[in-house]
Amino acid sequence: MTNNIGGSATVQATIQQRLQEIKNGFLSQLPTRIDEIATAARQVATDAAAREQLSRLAHSLVGSGATFGLPAVTEVSRRIEILTRSQTASADLAALLPSIIDDLRRAATGAVMNDAPSLPRADGGGDERQYLVYHLEDDPDQAAELAALLSAYGYRAVAFGDVDAFYRAIQERRPDAAIVDVMTPSSLLGGPAVMSRLRVMDAERSDVKPIPTVFLSARDDFEARLAAVRGGSDAYLVKPADIGLLVDRLDVLTSRQRPQPMTVLIVDDDAAAGAHYEAILQMGGFDAKLVTSPLEAVAAIQAHDPDIIVSDLVMPDCSGFELAAVLRQHEDLLTLPIVFLTADDTEETARSAVRNGVDALLTKPVDVNELVETVRARASRSRLLRGLMVRDSLTGAFNHGMIKDSLAAEVARSRRTGAPLTMAMIDIDHFKSVNDTHGHAMGDRVIKGLARLLMQRLRRSDIIGRYGGEEFAVILPGTNAQSAAERLNTLRQQFAGIRYGQGEKTFQVTFSVGVAELKPDMNAQALNVAADEVLYVAKRQGRNRVEVAPP
Repeated sequence: MTNNIGGSATVQATIQQRLQEIKNGFLSQLPTRIDEIATAARQVATDAAAREQLSRLAHSLVGSGATFGLPAVTEVSRRIEILTRSQTASADLAALLPSIIDDLRRAATGAVMNDAPSLPRADGGGDERQYLVYHLEDDPDQAAELAALLSAYGYRAVAFGDVDAFYRAIQERRPDAAIVDVMTPSSLLGGPAVMSRLRVMDAERSDVKPIPTVFLSARDDFEARLAAVRGGSDAYLVKPADIGLLVDRLDVLTSRQRPQPMTVLIVDDDAAAGAHYEAILQMGGFDAKLVTSPLEAVAAIQAHDPDIIVSDLVMPDCSGFELAAVLRQHEDLLTLPIVFLTADDTEETARSAVRNGVDALLTKPVDVNELVETVRARASRSRLLRGLMVRDSLTGAFNHGMIKDSLAAEVARSRRTGAPLTMAMIDIDHFKSVNDTHGHAMGDRVIKGLARLLMQRLRRSDIIGRYGGEEFAVILPGTNAQSAAERLNTLRQQFAGIRYGQGEKTFQVTFSVGVAELKPDMNAQALNVAADEVLYVAKRQGRNRVEVAPP
């Protein structure tokens, strides 16, 4: 798998070309912007409002000059801004400005083409391929059972009862991960010895990474675990292995579960500067959106649900501090992090940022690596905290409240775009008997198993939530009812093939599904009710089936 977030080399080249186009656009508009400064300067002596306008125009160039390779423009513009904010009389200011504006025009001729920035990369999105796992296990029945369980979660397990065959297979084709039984018989090497041999094999090739390896063992004592650690294992599970825990470990070790790119909303009235930051953050792996008016910020937040706001501080219609205060009036935006960009590095500005609940304050010209890392750190923490608030603690799926909010948002989006939208309600069949017969701990394993299957096998754009108890809701944007039913029917079959328990006490579980597509006369609640009603049709028709609401 390739870890090139920010995108492929082609995407990176496209973004760098865009950065160049943004800079060229700024340079082409720079003479006009200086003319606007000169016009305001001529009016300073007779028009009080011109002084404020001049200050704002100069401040805009303070921030963007150095950003686009013109530090002298920043320096001269700062001189103008400082003078407009000083106690200098307007007549005296008008006399000083012509020569300073001449300096500004000369500074604008010295553009330096900056190299494209080198940015830290985030992890990228996963893919839909089946992951290859080699399983060293001398018991063919146990190996076959584990392979069947793993196949439902997108892993193809190939078993080897002989260690030499295991090594030969690795030399021919490296797997994404390996599972090694620690307590193999004397004819096989023990787990730590296998790991030692694998590391030697890896050391002979500089072009490969070590194979992530999970140990399975019947022992749960400290000595066995210590031997595994010293042997270089990446994870250790006690047999009979909990399939949920095993898949958890494999997902992490293979980097299969990659997070969605974090979304950044940029608010900057300077379109060129805003587009520059947008492209920089896209290169850093973010889904960046730009609005050029703070008055559009709330609507943009509702449309894009960003993880973080990056805002200019000085804007004509609404300052960054005022924008922050407005956002904090919305209860659901109280924890949304805000990073301000400003050319004003005074202590008073820093104190005001703290008072207004700002998470970070970066001074222009902003170092691009500092911008990317600051945004990534704040957005990651925000996403973690939001996840704790909106996710079900047992399964990791969205909780009831979040799935309701998501459904309302997706219905509104479907109305705007005209794209189809489908909702499915899923219920585990005869779940009470699972709890009564096998205990609540096993019931939790079944619920977690279904949640994992849905989250791994459905699309990244699909929204999965635990609606309550053993019931799940799935929202499928851009999907009609028939396609959704076919997809969920495949998962129904896969889930029915998973065996829970161990030995002679294994059992299987099924689920029923009701599918409904959004109609023109439906709101979110009506769509929810339609999916729920057809779920009960599936239950009455004998369970373990998918039923679709009539069109």
